[in-house]
Amino acid sequence: MNSSEIPISKTKIILPKRRAELLTRKRLLDSLYEILDRKLIMVSAPAGYGKTSLLIDLAHQSDLAFCWLALDALDREPQRFIAYLIAALAERFPQFGNRSLSMLNTMTSLDDGIERLLVTLVNEIYDEIQEHFVLVLDDFHLLDEVQPIQYFVNRFTQLVGENCHLILSSRSLPEFSDMTLLVAREQVGGLDFSDLSFRPEEIQALLSQNQQIHLSDEDARKLVETTEGWITGLQFTDINLVRSDGTNFRPSHGVGVSVFDYLGQQVLEHQSEDLRIFLLRSSLLEEFDIPLCEAVLAPLYSEPPNWSKLLETIVQKNLFALPVGANGQWLRYHHLFRDYLQERFRREYPEEVKPILERLAWVNETRGEWEKAYQLYKQLGDINALADLIERAGIPMYQRAMLTLESWLKDLPPSIAQQRAGLLSLRGAVETTKGNVSEGIILFNRSITKFREEINISGLALTLVRRGIAKRLMGNYKEAIQDADEAIQLTETADALQLDYAAALRAKGLSLFRQGHTFDAAKHLEHALDIYSRLNDTHSIPILLMESGMATAILGQYNETKTSYKKALEIWRRVGNLSWQASLLNNLGFLYHQLGEYEQAAQALEEGMICAQQSGYKHMEALISISLGDLYADVEDFDVAKQNYHQASDLLQQLGERFLINYLALAEANLALAKKESLIAREILDNAMVSIKASNSNYELGLYQLAYGRLLLQEDKHQQAITKLAEAKLYLTEDGREMESAWSHLWLAAAQYRNRNLIAAREEIKIALPNPGQIKHFTVVAARQAKQWLKDLGNDRDVKPFLHDLFERVDRLDNQLPRIRRQLRRVARTTEISAPSLSIHAFGRGQVRINGKPVTTTEWQTQSVRELFFYFLSENRPLTKEQIGEALWTDIDEPARLKLRFKNEMYRLRRAVGQDVILFEHDYYQFNSSMEHEYDVEAFEAYLARAKSSSTFAEQINFYQKAIDLAHGKYLEDIGATWAWPERERLSQKFLSASLQLAELYFKDGQSPKALQICQRALEYDATFEAVYRLMMQIYHRMGDRASVIHIYETCEQVMQKIFDLPPSEETQMLYRDLIS
Repeated sequence: MNSSEIPISKTKIILPKRRAELLTRKRLLDSLYEILDRKLIMVSAPAGYGKTSLLIDLAHQSDLAFCWLALDALDREPQRFIAYLIAALAERFPQFGNRSLSMLNTMTSLDDGIERLLVTLVNEIYDEIQEHFVLVLDDFHLLDEVQPIQYFVNRFTQLVGENCHLILSSRSLPEFSDMTLLVAREQVGGLDFSDLSFRPEEIQALLSQNQQIHLSDEDARKLVETTEGWITGLQFTDINLVRSDGTNFRPSHGVGVSVFDYLGQQVLEHQSEDLRIFLLRSSLLEEFDIPLCEAVLAPLYSEPPNWSKLLETIVQKNLFALPVGANGQWLRYHHLFRDYLQERFRREYPEEVKPILERLAWVNETRGEWEKAYQLYKQLGDINALADLIERAGIPMYQRAMLTLESWLKDLPPSIAQQRAGLLSLRGAVETTKGNVSEGIILFNRSITKFREEINISGLALTLVRRGIAKRLMGNYKEAIQDADEAIQLTETADALQLDYAAALRAKGLSLFRQGHTFDAAKHLEHALDIYSRLNDTHSIPILLMESGMATAILGQYNETKTSYKKALEIWRRVGNLSWQASLLNNLGFLYHQLGEYEQAAQALEEGMICAQQSGYKHMEALISISLGDLYADVEDFDVAKQNYHQASDLLQQLGERFLINYLALAEANLALAKKESLIAREILDNAMVSIKASNSNYELGLYQLAYGRLLLQEDKHQQAITKLAEAKLYLTEDGREMESAWSHLWLAAAQYRNRNLIAAREEIKIALPNPGQIKHFTVVAARQAKQWLKDLGNDRDVKPFLHDLFERVDRLDNQLPRIRRQLRRVARTTEISAPSLSIHAFGRGQVRINGKPVTTTEWQTQSVRELFFYFLSENRPLTKEQIGEALWTDIDEPARLKLRFKNEMYRLRRAVGQDVILFEHDYYQFNSSMEHEYDVEAFEAYLARAKSSSTFAEQINFYQKAIDLAHGKYLEDIGATWAWPERERLSQKFLSASLQLAELYFKDGQSPKALQICQRALEYDATFEAVYRLMMQIYHRMGDRASVIHIYETCEQVMQKIFDLPPSEETQMLYRDLIS
């Protein structure tokens, strides 16, 4: 996982070390092992009952993989909690997390995005974590009443696969809405405080192990009564008093007066003054190491203390401090001790609390841990400092945690949120990203006014860029460019504002691109890319690579475009950013489409659609749907094109994006024109006219006039068509758009020719085809569409050299279209998805295909998983896991190990071939023979049965031939396990018998060459099959080939001698003598 975008405290996600003094409680571990196959396990008890210690012990003793997340109060913020959950999984499974983290960081609404995030998270777990594992959420009670998190964990438990086992350690039982359902499905188990309470024998073992105190049974029983089995209470109890009945200590199951008194009298007051004051001060740090102590606490000391010695002393004296982190160099106090120290410190040294918290907030801020800094300022109650922090954190939080930023902004009092220009700008950016563009512009306007009054150049420039982006989204390109120009003027010569300068260049470039000014757009985008590259802005570089590639593609610079796209795609795949991958893959698909590489185009667009759907990127779903529609329309798969356009239309009704709405209308008009539906095309174009003209986009206006000109040409209104197509040419050629320019020239040539303007038609053809030997594919597509109006022009001597090769390319494309359509339908995943079809091949090397695609070695993961699958097939009866283990894993004799091995193998098997392939009922497993599947062994035996029951030579030959054609080798020849031997021998005998029967049938039917061919194949299968040698001798004898009869017998003799050290059988010898006599 790429965790660089969000700061993660490793101490929270690393499995804690097992301390030597921890007592293994076998009865509780056994109970947990019994329920560890459930999806949800709850360990619930009040503070101090040893929940965390028990789970640490379990993690270190279990063979399962464990992921750990130690929760704290900061995790009540949903985006932070989910980020840490992802990080906890990635800590144990490093290949996991990129997709989920990318989806989380780009979410614009928790309400709208939570389900998509859950699906992305669960799908990535399925794809990347290929074994059973445990996820521990420790101290889950800290998240009680945080409804978004409760909903998230509830849904996660429902959706995640069977390989994930979630353990919640909590002081209270979570109230999940689906708990009843989970219980009914037997997916929940747990332990409560009565289970966790220490029993007399456990107290005896603990004291003996750690303090060499040996209690009698009676003393241990009294201690249990005294502490109620509360292990923390035991630590705070005087054992000698218990032995003499001198104490009535009763724990309060929390931080009570008795505990605080004990901590003060027996722990804190017994330390040196230096250590005592350090304990009090460091309690505010929550977790700490030497550098943090130096950064935060040093100003409180007149001389620097020996930090290393202080931390070592805390550990050596067992002062309730737990080493945390990968190397144990960080410390965290036991929560009861920490609470006591903090309460005591605030009471005795109130003047030191604020300086410590302020410096701690500053340190967290310098480390980019904005959430920790925010909580500290909130704890201090300093609203102005909180607002300052939000402004400083604005850009990084907007890029990686916008939902958290939005909640911070909403929590500020109106008196501050409405008055600060920086906060207004941030709120505008959030609203724009969420799709509330009009509201965003209102906030930007207020922010810009305040920044102008304050003469704040940096804030003003950034907000002008943000407002320009919003205006571009609204289709107001002119005002968007005005904002970008002002920002450029403010930042161009300011060294400290070069990132803002690059952002302004990019904003202007994109607006120019939308207007159709591609040359200028490319110049601005490439300049922005140069600045981002020089400043090593890794977030922006791939974005500009893609956007500058869009411009160079329009200009016909395809190699440069491919290079830019592939660089950007590599970066986004590496970091798992699905949203940007979707955008880039759409552009790449469009490029391949332009070049006539249809299959690559479809694959790129299909992959892009999946990325868009997984990330919930509705804008890109709509755009890719249009791109797919254009692709299928070009190859005249009109139904599929229409299906994609309708899907885009449904999405755009929600989004309301003017550019895409206009582009879709033009695409649907072109589809109608391709289907010769002129009335429909006219209606679409008339309805879209007002919106397109209001866009002030040369590009949209050019495409509109081009479509309208085609419509008029189809209606034989040639002069009107010329007028529209000439306007289209003007819009589309002035900006260097190679593809659209070629279209406009070709269609104008067709209209001029039909209007008997031969000279003008010739001129347009020559411009459209400047180099007849290098015709671009998009020109061929346009010529194919316009051929009925252009074909006669091909006979004109002046342009025949130009049109001859073009029309030849058109004819070739015509011939290729059926094959191209089949190719596109084969690669379709989001447009048309067929039901899974399972195909199994056991002859030769065992192979399984799903929807025609083989299950690869990587998908099987191990040879033993593949072997398990074929074992189920061969047995074809219900089996227990013990029977399976006895047959396949003879080296495992421990039930627990067998259970884990079987669980993981079954999980991998179902991942590889599908959940429904293996049935489980009443503790028995078997192959699901009722599901749709093809199995070559079943088909082989079915054909043999049909052959034996057939009454004619032709039917028998047909079925025997089909049967032996399936046998491409011996049964599972690459599996050497003993269980496969009997089936291999049985099927080998059936194959040889069938081959002999078929050869005899061919022989009787007078087809001696085919008979010999079948015999030869049988001998390749088993060189010692004497019956085949006899038949071959008879065939050659009938053919009058005495030499071949002798050769066959001698071959048989040599083989039998070599393999068995025996001569051929008496029957073979007698036949040979008869045939050569």
